[in-house]
This record gives sequence, structure tokens and C-alpha cells, in this order.
Amino acid sequence: MQFTSEQLVEGIQLAVLVTDPEGTIIEANSTVLHMLMVNRDQLIGASLADYSIEGDISEDIDAINTIFDGLSPDAYIKEFVKKNGDLAPVEMYAGPLYDGDDISHIVFTIKPLSEEMRLLKELQRRNMHLLATSEVAKAATQILDLQEQLTRCVDLIRTHFGFYYAAIFLIDEAGEWAVLRAATGEAGQKLLENAHKLGVGSQSMVGWVTANNAARIALDVGEEAIRFDNPMLPKTRSEMALPLRVRGEVIGALDVQSTGLNAFSEEDIQTIQMMADQVAIAIDNARLFSERG
Repeated sequence: MQFTSEQLVEGIQLAVLVTDPEGTIIEANSTVLHMLMVNRDQLIGASLADYSIEGDISEDIDAINTIFDGLSPDAYIKEFVKKNGDLAPVEMYAGPLYDGDDISHIVFTIKPLSEEMRLLKELQRRNMHLLATSEVAKAATQILDLQEQLTRCVDLIRTHFGFYYAAIFLIDEAGEWAVLRAATGEAGQKLLENAHKLGVGSQSMVGWVTANNAARIALDVGEEAIRFDNPMLPKTRSEMALPLRVRGEVIGALDVQSTGLNAFSEEDIQTIQMMADQVAIAIDNARLFSERG
């Protein structure tokens, strides 16, 4: 009797997912479908990256590369993103399937983790954010040239927090426009060259934040999903904008974007706003230093 690949993986009690060597999903059993809250047609043909939080896919790539290097990969922990945007912490192990001497497929066995492990991951993430906040604030206070400071800050924020994009806007003297002053990547460079600016109080995230002196999150999840339409940042799935404020006055905004579906939480606002406040003070100090010079 011959069995299809679907029948074979369905007979295994653990969650099982099969990809090609590039990470494209070829097969999965019903346990995986239930865990991710998707149907078979939605999953087959997708990439592991489509169901991973930003940066998390690197663990899968490392496991696959380890197989091709002839080594035995260790089990590793990652978080899948469910259809509704919730995270599912799991322990994964990757193993090869051969076609002759060549590896043709990668089989991932997946074990859901406990609530305690999920809380541990959240604690680790919070601690990483606090460390990143400290590093960015320290660097900001050490640079007195305003433009150098802004550029350094967005680069550090994107790198330390693992964001897809980071940008700083400063409000002009008339208080009418939030003008882009620093941004990361090729998209950021193009926007800077185009003298990108957003109206204070406009419908944009930055416009709303600069007018209301409050942070705002937009997520591409659920039935009421926000649709991000900046063609220069096609992978954005979540965005958070926070006011830069000094002595209660808003002087600009920090805008960060992620490829993750549900990348930001209310707790993130508290942590990253603390960093944004420190950056705003450093910006104000750099301006004062420039005026005195």
C-alpha cells in the first residue's frame, strides 16, 4: 500500500511541518493547522517566515543550514504567529529527508510550550527592550551634533529592537509640519531626499501623535486590520508612533515599523516611550549646544 505525504504526517502525534530546503511549506498535519488557526490551502506554499515574528525566522534558517553543514541541529524555541495575530511559543527540531545523497526536504517536529515558558519569553523580551533603551539613550546623550545624533539614534533603535524601519520627525518652527529628519534603510534615504513631511494633526500616525501627545499603535490583524500603503515599506504589518516631548511640549515623533502581524503591545508603549523621552531630551540639548555655538 502506498501512502501520500499528507497521510504520513497525519499519522504522527506531534505537530509536523515539512518544507523544501528554502523554507517553503510543502506539508503539515492537522495539529499544525489547528495551532496556527489556518486551513491547509492557506498554509501549503507559504514560507516559514510568513508565520514567524520578525527576526524569529533566523532560528529556522540556522537549523536548516546546520543540516546542510552535516551537523545535527539542536532543538530550539521560537514563536509562530497565529492567524489572529496571537503568538504560539513552541520547541522545534529539524531533520532532513534525502533523495539519494541530496537533502530534498526538511521535517520540523513541533512541541507547544507551556504558559510558564510563554511568560518567560515575555520577561526575556522585556529585559532586552530595557537594555536596548539604555543603549540608545546613552548614545544619544554622547552626541551633540543634532543630525549625527538623529541618524545614530534611528540606526540603533532599528538594530537593537529588531525593527523593520525607524524614523524621527521634528516639528517645524510654525508647528504645522512634522518633518522627517532621520530614517533607516533605502526607503528612509529616499523619503529624506524627497523632503518627506506630515501635517501635525493629519490622519497619519505621526500627525495624530504630534497633535495629541500620545502614542499610537496600528496592527495589520483581525477584521479591522490597518492596511499599510507606503510602497517603499511593503513588508510593514505593524506600526507604532510615539511623541518626542520636552518639558511637556511635543517636539516631534518616533515612528517604528515591524513585519510582524501583532508586533507591539501596550507594554511596549511604556518601555519605548521611556526611551523616546530620553532621546527627546538629548535632541533638545543638542539644539541648545548648537545655538550657543
